[in-house]
Amino acid sequence: MKVKLILLIVSFSVLFFGCLKEMPDKELTVSIESEDPIKNLQKLTPDEFKSNILILGVPPLNVLRKDFSPALLDSLIFVLKKFNPSLICVDGISPKEIEAFQHLDDYHSKLVSSLAPQEIKLAELVRKKYKISYSKAADEVDSLLRKDYSQISFDDRLELIKNLIATYDIYSASLQWSYFTKEEKSKAEIEPSIKDELENLVNSNDENSSIGIRLASQLKIQKLYPINDYSDKFYLDKISDKLYEEMLISEVYLNSRKDVLDFQTDRKLKEALAKKNLFPFFRHINSVDYLINSSNKNWGIYYKMFLDSGLDRTRVALWEMKCLRIAANIREISSFYPGKNVLVIIDVSAKPFLEEYLSSLGDVIVTSLDKIN
Repeated sequence: MKVKLILLIVSFSVLFFGCLKEMPDKELTVSIESEDPIKNLQKLTPDEFKSNILILGVPPLNVLRKDFSPALLDSLIFVLKKFNPSLICVDGISPKEIEAFQHLDDYHSKLVSSLAPQEIKLAELVRKKYKISYSKAADEVDSLLRKDYSQISFDDRLELIKNLIATYDIYSASLQWSYFTKEEKSKAEIEPSIKDELENLVNSNDENSSIGIRLASQLKIQKLYPINDYSDKFYLDKISDKLYEEMLISEVYLNSRKDVLDFQTDRKLKEALAKKNLFPFFRHINSVDYLINSSNKNWGIYYKMFLDSGLDRTRVALWEMKCLRIAANIREISSFYPGKNVLVIIDVSAKPFLEEYLSSLGDVIVTSLDKIN
């Protein structure tokens, strides 16, 4: 009896795993080689059907000031157009977080007022002028964005701009403003101060504008998605003073400050500016070598100090929490674009963390600038 039972179990196991490996109705063969359940799930979707996510690490371009011109980014924009994203995420506080923080408590209300003063000022102006609420404006935006680019009339676009502003989404509002001709901008019935703000944002050297808005307008994309997260600020404000006091008496920290400057990256930037082409600089700061060195310098120190309070580990844990929530924001938005290309424009320090988190997802491939051809 035992022998028969063993043979029955063995036969069932062979048939079961054979079914897993062979999926003839989908013409797809899945080989189960890993004991990691997530990696096994990743094998179920062929690469050509996965979402491709490009994390573009950027420096704060507005520090270039008088040295900046749009021509510096021509080569970068050319390469990003070849990537052809359906979705562009930018490095800004999300409209949902702005609305939530304003009604959470005094601390978060003051915090968001410092993080997004322009967004809040314009939203209040538009809501008061046109008597619309955040929720009503959000519904109107969703309705209007169901139309294709070619189906949106002048009046539709003007309404879309007003409602985007009312939901704090000034980057998408500026993108829509960029689609107007000079004559259309002139006849648009909207406050002159708002027109000025939108025009300034379209022409700003801020990376969200100079890369995000510019690329989106060339691809006729309708909306940009701010995905940064600032929920760590509440905890950082509580620990920062004590943490810094302890770090100043840590020999590990003090010794690390001697090697803080990155002369190679500084040289790469100067060379790129001299040649009026920032693309080689962007390739450098998005390279594996640069990311390893910068991550070790910026975050490795927190794993080496072993402060009595443990706040060094708290600090890096909060950074990881922030990046995990940014990754979650990207995943939330990209979930409605399965199999599409997604571009994320974000501070370069977050890039390696986001790539690690996103690459663990079931149907996502994280790609790089060097792989775009």
